[in-house]
Amino acid sequence: MKLVKDPVHGYITFTDQEMQLVDTYAFQRLRRISQLPFVYLVYPGARHSRYDHSLGCFHLAGEFALHLGLDSYEAALLKTAALLHDLGHTPYSHLLESLLAERGVAHEELSAKIILEDEEVGSRLESCGVSAEDVVKVLRGGSRLSHLISGPLDVDRLDFLVRDAYFTGATYGVIDLRRVIMLTTLYDDGPAVDIRGIGAVEELALARYHSFVNIYFHHAARAAQILFLHGAEKIPELADLASKSVSEYLRYDDFSVWCLMKSYGETRWVIDRLERRMLPRKVYERTVMGEMDSLGIHRRRRELEYTIAEECGVEPDKVFVDSSLAPPLTKYGPSEIRLCSDGKLVVVDSWILRELSKPIHVVRVYVDRTVEKVERVSEMAERVISSSS
Repeated sequence: MKLVKDPVHGYITFTDQEMQLVDTYAFQRLRRISQLPFVYLVYPGARHSRYDHSLGCFHLAGEFALHLGLDSYEAALLKTAALLHDLGHTPYSHLLESLLAERGVAHEELSAKIILEDEEVGSRLESCGVSAEDVVKVLRGGSRLSHLISGPLDVDRLDFLVRDAYFTGATYGVIDLRRVIMLTTLYDDGPAVDIRGIGAVEELALARYHSFVNIYFHHAARAAQILFLHGAEKIPELADLASKSVSEYLRYDDFSVWCLMKSYGETRWVIDRLERRMLPRKVYERTVMGEMDSLGIHRRRRELEYTIAEECGVEPDKVFVDSSLAPPLTKYGPSEIRLCSDGKLVVVDSWILRELSKPIHVVRVYVDRTVEKVERVSEMAERVISSSS
């Protein structure tokens, strides 16, 4: 056994074969992909990576496997799927994922592609006694284990909420992880939590809400992110990330993209602003719980930026529209969080889960620090955004 000391979960244990999987190039790349890009400009300790998070998911998957009494193959399958679920992330995590979305690709699909096509990952999975095809089946939702990797109460969510709270120093991610795990039952069609754990489940929903509002959607963090994205979209090399081969894609990480932008004439100023923490100034904000055409605003943000800038006599590159969406807690409503009692599924009406199953939309408009017509931009932003939503 190998021991890795994690500040969140304590010691995480690995077999020699599992450690060889951790040591693959594809997995080590995750050390160089930030979990919360640029959030360190607000919370200085938030410098953890997708690597740290993936180790945490592996650990929690092991705890689920032990509690559920999974056989050796399913236990190994659950743990390796948890370990590798983020392999396909773009540099800067979700920030640059819009570059994939424009080509109709999600990072989950790239994770599957890497697992199936990367020879090093495939051979190390074989050493762990696990089929790459079975791992991908779990990640794509085709297994009874799938909801433990991607679901309302999955290892991904259980880890990132407590991990992000730890490294930011915020107190929002207080969750009774062990109670959720110990009260989970696995049925043929997926997991359910005993009704006695409803309080811990509601606690998770509240932690998730506060983390989005106070950490992920913090106005200064989003200002830095939208500024960086504005620059990244100008680099032709990054526009076709989705079409690159596995070996080409794996060469891109936070460091290589930062250096690209710093060396590229049109984007060097973006890096200069971030190095000096000269972030765009927020001039407009609107938050909606529930339905709002936030995605439509995101698709049209360049058009909206140009309209606001033109009406105010400001350079288009100095106005930034940010449309942030926190997806609902569940895809199909709170009933997707399955609860059970005495071995049978039950329905419980929780107003906390009902309300927090709604998506959260935050639309903001920022201007460059050099812009003087702040009030004029604010008024025009209100008019343009209101007519677009």
